[in-house]
Parts: sequence; C-alpha cells; structure tokens
Amino acid sequence: MDHPKRSAAAAPSLPDDALVEILSRVPAKSLCRFKCVSRAWRDLIADRLRCNRLPQTLEGFFYVFDGDDETQGGSSDAGGVSPDRAVHGRFINTLGKPSPLASFSFLGKVPGIEEFGLLRSCNGLLLFGHRRAGDSYDSLGYIVCNPATEQWVAVPSSGWGPDYNDESEDSDSDTETSCTFTYLVFDPAASSHFQLVQFWVDDTSRVEAVHTYSSETGVWCERLSTWGDDFVAFFAGSAFVGGMLHFSNTSYFGWEIDQELIVAVDGEGGICRVISGPQKLCDVAFVGQSQGRLHYMNQHGDSTGDMTGLSIWVLQDYDTEEWVLKHSVTFMQLFRRMSCRVQYDYSVIAIHPDRNLIFFFQHWNLELKSYDMDSEEVCTLHTLGVCPHNILPYVPYFAESSALAGKH
Repeated sequence: MDHPKRSAAAAPSLPDDALVEILSRVPAKSLCRFKCVSRAWRDLIADRLRCNRLPQTLEGFFYVFDGDDETQGGSSDAGGVSPDRAVHGRFINTLGKPSPLASFSFLGKVPGIEEFGLLRSCNGLLLFGHRRAGDSYDSLGYIVCNPATEQWVAVPSSGWGPDYNDESEDSDSDTETSCTFTYLVFDPAASSHFQLVQFWVDDTSRVEAVHTYSSETGVWCERLSTWGDDFVAFFAGSAFVGGMLHFSNTSYFGWEIDQELIVAVDGEGGICRVISGPQKLCDVAFVGQSQGRLHYMNQHGDSTGDMTGLSIWVLQDYDTEEWVLKHSVTFMQLFRRMSCRVQYDYSVIAIHPDRNLIFFFQHWNLELKSYDMDSEEVCTLHTLGVCPHNILPYVPYFAESSALAGKH
C-alpha cells in the first residue's frame, strides 16, 4: 500500500486559473499565509498578470519630503516638493525595508510636470497636488495615478487660490478661506471612476465651502455646505468605509464643546450621516478603517491633564452606533515617554486594514513604528532621516482603469 504522503504528492494539481479563482475568494490576510505553502503557490500569488484578480492588503508606505519644510498637521494641499525629490519619493514596505513594488518615478517623464506634492491615497490610487514652481498652492490642479499600472490622469484646478475671499452679498462670514483639504474617493467594487472632495477651510478649521470633481464628468462643482460652525479634525485622518469618507467633527453649543461626532461624507460632498463618538468629550488622535469597521483613537490623560496614552475604539455596529473599547496603551509603552501630544510628538499614520496593527511616526527622531495590539509589541520599522510632508499607506490595485487615460 502506498504511503499517504506519496499518494497526496501523486495527486494531480489544479490548473493555475482554477487555483487563482479559488484564492480570489479568500481574505487578503489568508492569501499572505498561502505564499508559504510552496514555491509554486508563492510565485502564482505574486504573478503580476493575475494580481488584479486576487485580494490585496497593505504593502507599505509612500513618503516624499522637502528639505526646507516641516511636516504640516492635517496634510492640507499647501506646501510642495521639488520635481526631483518627488520623483524619487520613497516607498518602504511593512517590514521597514525599501521595496521596488511600487514607484511613481514615471511621472517625472510626463511633459508639463513642474512641482507636485503627495496628498492622499485610496484603494491603490494616489493623489498629487500639482503647481507652478514657487507657488504655495495647487495652481495647476491635481494628478491621480496608479503606481502599479503606471496609469495617470491630470485634474484641473478647482479655482481656489490664496487670494480667494467670498465677497458676495449673501455672505455673512467674517473669515477668509485660508487653505483646502482635498480627498480622493475610489471604490473599484462600485465604479472604475474616482471623485475628489475638496473642503475650503478658514483659519479655525471650519468648512467654508465644498467642491467636488468626478472623473466621469471631468468638471468641478460647488456644493451646498451644511457644516455650520463645527470644527473638523482634518489632522486626524479619514476613514473610507461603505463608500463614504468619515471625519472626526467637534460640535459646539455656544462657545463650549457639545459633543464629538463622526461625519460621513459621500463623493458628492454631502453629509450622509452623523455618528456620535465613543465618548461625549474625546481628544481625537486618528480615524481609520480596519477589517471593515470604523476605528477611532483618542488620547486619554491623568489627573493633571497630561496626555498619557491612547484608547482604540471600534464601531461594532454601524446601524446602532455601538462603540466598543478595543484596546488601550500608554505612551510610555509606545514611545518611552510619560506624556505625548498628537501632531507635535507623534502622528498616527494608519491602522492595518486586515490586522490589529497601528503605525506611528515619531517626530523627535523621525522613526516609523508599529504597535501590535494582540502581542503588545512595539517595533521600529524605519528611520526616515528627513521630515516628510506626508506618509501614506499603500494597498496596490493592479487592474487598469479607463478613468486613468495616460500611461507612460
């Protein structure tokens, strides 16, 4: 009688296409494990011609920098990088090592490119602000590209400039729009087209106007703003869940804080839902998405008012707005300091889409770090050596899109 192992080895293997069809139905986290089954499985999963059929997960982070600039809280559209440095912007994988997986060096060969800065990422696409040399805003508009396919498309300017001021007779605002925050919306499961949502914000972080762009129509539209006088914590990031962007928002009653909220915004810039925060008063640090659920991180402090740690909440039930405290960690454990302040001492870069893993940028020594909520292990992934304008998580998308017409 044959040995069981010999019989299994003698069994015919599945055709590659059939195996890819099976693997396309498993979560990205499981797909990473299946690379260890055999060399043939590893090569099949890594095959660029079949990647567009397989689920993808976080591969690493893009960052670009300018030697004369400091990190800007909230990553507004202001501030740029020179073409050479932007073209050679760096990519590091989740192990903290440089990786050739993704690059946007091809943009440097596109005619008409002057200066651009890396602004956002969403489901495999990257958003760049494009400006004339010496300008402090995106005077030439934007560029949306897919590093995996090297496709790109130029988006015209929305019309905002540093001298913009609403002087219409209907305006009763005493403030001027001081900057913009532009977000990329791309859901490949719903459409091959992308949208941009741009918030025109005054110097108190209150939204003055909302403009949107659709790659399907190719035009910018001004939308009715219903944000009122609430403070939007753009520095805390955003979460793309259920086809909508989610932001942290602080509502006021008179001059006092009334409640911390999460505001869901669609690709048309409209507020679709307002969700109560996990606590009435929270010192928000980050809003993100992991394992299909909205996550909220806030700083907590001691009796003296110093911030001593982070609380990580998960929206367990979106419909009933049920928040659950998922984890809590001290800054001593994370950074070897008793007290820290978000934006000044550290920034939360991302939460892993498929794991209980948080990524931080430690400002005083320019380190990219990770924290595993399951093992409570802190790892230093990479020392950047420069102060970046932005660090963006990257999940590759290997399918070509008709919305991105250009290709070098």
